[in-house]
Amino acid sequence: MEINELLRNLADEYVQGEPTEFHRIGDLKVVEGVVFSCPAPPEWSVCGDVPPGSHPVYVGVRRFRDHETGREESLVEMVFVPLAGVAEIAGAEWEDAIEDWQPLGPDVGFLWDSTAMDAFRDRSLRPESVEELGAFVERVEAELDAADAAGRVPAWVDVVVNEKTGANVLAFRVCDESALCLEGRDDDGNLVGLLFSGTM
Repeated sequence: MEINELLRNLADEYVQGEPTEFHRIGDLKVVEGVVFSCPAPPEWSVCGDVPPGSHPVYVGVRRFRDHETGREESLVEMVFVPLAGVAEIAGAEWEDAIEDWQPLGPDVGFLWDSTAMDAFRDRSLRPESVEELGAFVERVEAELDAADAAGRVPAWVDVVVNEKTGANVLAFRVCDESALCLEGRDDDGNLVGLLFSGTM
């Protein structure tokens, strides 16, 4: 099985949206726990016992044309972080890792770890190149709205927000107000992947 087939299978079984294309978008630098949330969550849950390091991230994207403006739009409807090979992931059992409400969107979702979140709460941890959170979100939204010469808008942006740790934020356009985090585990209980999506 190839990775795109695995992503399609996961989307069909666990994602409420209908992503039509899949991409590897880079790596997430993990120092502590992984969070999928809105930019300034009043509360949040950490997903999975993810080992520190850089982990690949894939997204499922739905592109469509706005009927009123004629502009192309893109929404990320699933985010996937593999922590094992495709065969191990394909045979995993998936369970909801968050019992409480996890705030997402309603317009922008962030995939980050807690050190990246801390970079916005503590001025001493935030590099000079990164603004206050409100200004940062405005810049991210502007980048997500900036169409290229062909009229295609980006589905994600990747920004380093903590130079000491290398922690980064992967930001997306979303259309849901709460997030789902599924943990995939093998027969021995080892974490083999994280699957994030929005919920209505």
